[in-house]
Amino acid sequence: MLLKKANQLLAENKLKDAEFYYKTILKADADNGEALFGLGRIALRLERNDDAVYLLQKACERLPYMLEPLHALADAFNNVNSPNDALKVLEYAKNLASNNPDPHYYLAQHYLTYGELDKAHTTFSHALSLGVYPVTAYILLELVQLGRFDKEHNYLSNLHHLLTQTNNLRLKMVCYYALAKSYDKLEDTEQAFNYFVLANQLQRKLSEFDTQALTTFYDDIIKYNTAALLSSANKSVKGGITPLFIIGMPRSGSTLLEQMLVNHSQCSSMGESISISSDVMAFLEQKTGFSYPLCLNHLTHELINKARDLYIAKLKTASPSRPFVINKLPSNYQAIGLIYMLFPHAKFINLTRDFNATAFSVFTNYFAENEPYFCSLTEFKQYHSLYEKLMAHWQTFPALQIYNLSYEQLVTDPKGQLTALLRFIGCSFEEKCLAFYKQKIAVTTLSKHAIREPVNQHNVDKWQRYKTPLLKLLAQSQTN
Repeated sequence: MLLKKANQLLAENKLKDAEFYYKTILKADADNGEALFGLGRIALRLERNDDAVYLLQKACERLPYMLEPLHALADAFNNVNSPNDALKVLEYAKNLASNNPDPHYYLAQHYLTYGELDKAHTTFSHALSLGVYPVTAYILLELVQLGRFDKEHNYLSNLHHLLTQTNNLRLKMVCYYALAKSYDKLEDTEQAFNYFVLANQLQRKLSEFDTQALTTFYDDIIKYNTAALLSSANKSVKGGITPLFIIGMPRSGSTLLEQMLVNHSQCSSMGESISISSDVMAFLEQKTGFSYPLCLNHLTHELINKARDLYIAKLKTASPSRPFVINKLPSNYQAIGLIYMLFPHAKFINLTRDFNATAFSVFTNYFAENEPYFCSLTEFKQYHSLYEKLMAHWQTFPALQIYNLSYEQLVTDPKGQLTALLRFIGCSFEEKCLAFYKQKIAVTTLSKHAIREPVNQHNVDKWQRYKTPLLKLLAQSQTN
């Protein structure tokens, strides 16, 4: 009963409550593998990666024939920059259940993450040959996105067949995205757009809130981030590491920019770290008794110092250790004022992109999260407006070091734009920044298929192929 309750709370993302129940179980049974697995998953979500490795190793020892703890342990190893250990775990899982496509899928994802595209394609293909399972929809989506098919040899029949075999809304949605991307590559833009619409409509049904509900939250961020608050920041705070934040809208080129910068001798990255919200905000909310951004009205020097130490601890986990550490979670723009209070020397790169191009990219990509602005052009327009309004507020404070960079300009003149950006950061341009695609650095975002190519302008005007139906859909969203 306790385990069922703990797992339910974890599924609802009520991590503190779930943690309490798992620990209660372990007090009575220290070797309970399910409880250890639950705590390991919580540690993963909170980016407590060393704890995750320890807990998940113990879980795997006590649950020797379960695949899920092994897959989670591989994720934990990757998070502590031990890809070889992750690979060994995934190969073990594949051998443990060689006729199950799930471990093959996770192994292929590992290859994809580290740029081993041929191995990824071979492993996904083998997983597909093992039969029809729930994971098959995701396997087909990855194979489609790898793009190694043509009009004679493709995955259309597999996808249409799978749609007849499942009533699961999420699996149908993934199939629709895969069909849309298939028809897009095969130059059937009408069919592609129709399936993109179906995919978005289906995912929107899984969303649990409307973007409009965020309006008060954004208004409060503006309300509580005053000139008086920011002027109270301790400007003397420095450190051996300068935090860099790549912010903006999803699908605006943050992965491309990050990969360019991490090839610089002075830059490292934490990826899309949620530490500002999961560690810093959570700490301040707990200590003040007020949620963000209301907690900003109750900051003390002691709280600011302790919150700063929490983030510094995360900065130090970035590998390799370098003077500038990137956090590329786009939504960190919501916390620029708070970040400035902790790190007045922090630098922000606001990466912008043409609205129609951004909207099209969001509309045509599958996001695992059911956020409404990821699967509805109406919701995305509202979200984009909230972002623009908040960024306009931040731009009124000269003390904030915000650099506005256009994606279109970056891919048109990468050397010139990088040179100017690196000057803002405090570095000189290095040619290897443009050779990022040759490196086998982990990439876990939606761009992992395309990031292994040199800088190009392929995606700048891609939306133009769908200009008429896209603008029509955007116009309809305006009147709804």
